[in-house]
Amino acid sequence: MTPRQCVELFHLVFVRALTARLDDKKLVCVKGGCNLRFFFESVRYSEDIDLDVAVVARETLQKKVDGLLQSPIVVAPLKAMGVSVVEVSKPKQTETTQRWKAGLRTQGQRETIRTKIEFSRRAAIAGAAFEAVHASVTSRYMLPPFLVTHYPASQAIIQKIHALCERHEPQPRDVFDLNLLFARRDVTVRLSEEEKAWVPGAIDNAISISYDDYSAKVVDYLEPDHAELYASRVAWELMQSVVTDRVGRLGK
Repeated sequence: MTPRQCVELFHLVFVRALTARLDDKKLVCVKGGCNLRFFFESVRYSEDIDLDVAVVARETLQKKVDGLLQSPIVVAPLKAMGVSVVEVSKPKQTETTQRWKAGLRTQGQRETIRTKIEFSRRAAIAGAAFEAVHASVTSRYMLPPFLVTHYPASQAIIQKIHALCERHEPQPRDVFDLNLLFARRDVTVRLSEEEKAWVPGAIDNAISISYDDYSAKVVDYLEPDHAELYASRVAWELMQSVVTDRVGRLGK
């Protein structure tokens, strides 16, 4: 497997194991790039996995994740695909954010592949769905279908607009992901008045991102078979145009 696939396998195995160990499956919700990969067939690999968590106490979650990262429910499926977890640290454990760093290694390789697991604590998780990860993703790693709580496309769009507006350093992946989500015909999005206030900042930030930044931070994470379609300056400028137009219309 490539390093990107190795990380994705780890994300899938971890979130499947975590969901299986939760009494209430809707207390932890997949968001961000992994949500788009697992449920909306995005061609962009995610470097890390981000999740929202509600109700579960910090100490309880810490103990659960620590145990899972050493348990057969995680270790065995990885081992079957020639992947092992060789390093684990937990550099941030606050009441709002809990973060683990993991180092992975494949058989015959000395280089450590790094990824993160990050939980953001919320008062509640609203609008989530409990659905099966797309078979096109699980079948690549010989994993059976499984159910996970995640945000539907409408919620993902709102979150991405917020991220594009609020990040200290605008990220080209937010534009790429919004372009993917806006292409779906089955999505209806309405912004609240509070959410509409994010629109001008989101548009300004989307326009400000350079092609060089996009090329360096997104193209390398695309599936090789699709990278050519999205690698050019023309493709990037078209994405910016589509996203700023659609976000602008939502703000009216």
